[in-house]
Amino acid sequence: MSVRQCVFLVGGLGTRLGDIARDTPKPMLPVSGRPFIEHLLAKAALNGFDRALLLAGHRAEVVKRHIEATNLDARLGMEIAVSVEPEPMGTGGALSHAHDLLEDAFLLLNGDTWFDFDWRALADREGYAGMMALRMVEPADRYETVALDGDRVVDIRARDPSLSKGLINGGVCRLAKAAVPRTDRAFSLEAELLPALCRDGALGGRVFEGAFVDIGLPASLAAAERILASA
Repeated sequence: MSVRQCVFLVGGLGTRLGDIARDTPKPMLPVSGRPFIEHLLAKAALNGFDRALLLAGHRAEVVKRHIEATNLDARLGMEIAVSVEPEPMGTGGALSHAHDLLEDAFLLLNGDTWFDFDWRALADREGYAGMMALRMVEPADRYETVALDGDRVVDIRARDPSLSKGLINGGVCRLAKAAVPRTDRAFSLEAELLPALCRDGALGGRVFEGAFVDIGLPASLAAAERILASA
């Protein structure tokens, strides 16, 4: 089944960025001349996806207003929809709230992370309810890490401040809609859904290379500026 939809998590508060994200959702912060989310949407279009769903929360009106004012859907040749959570629901709750807008299989992406590989290569991998794009990073102290047996994820490990190197979830994951519970409660994909899929043997992973950066810290925001200026 060909995956056509990319779903972006754009509702984070950006607390570690301080004042620069107080009134602006992280994915709307300017990076290399345009909002960060535009770089992600442009890459999605380049990789052959023609439908996008933005899961908004914090300052959702900023996201919606920008999409409408810039005719971004027409410029990229994509259908772009925005789902707004009624209250903070966590990454899992935001996804569940948009359940009726999800296609049978879709690519789920962090709206504050740039991982430069061919997303289509992950989207076309079937066989698991979830398939994560993994990246080897040094140091790995900021991230949960994963262990693989072949292409199956067998363990998701807590952050370790002393870890110098490890495989991490790169913020891009192919998911089956059937794996997403229908619920009104707040929950975390990272803390609940992905570990549950792992325990059931239903979570795969594939290692990719390519430029990787998240914009959760001022230093990494500056790194994203450098990376995307040359992308």
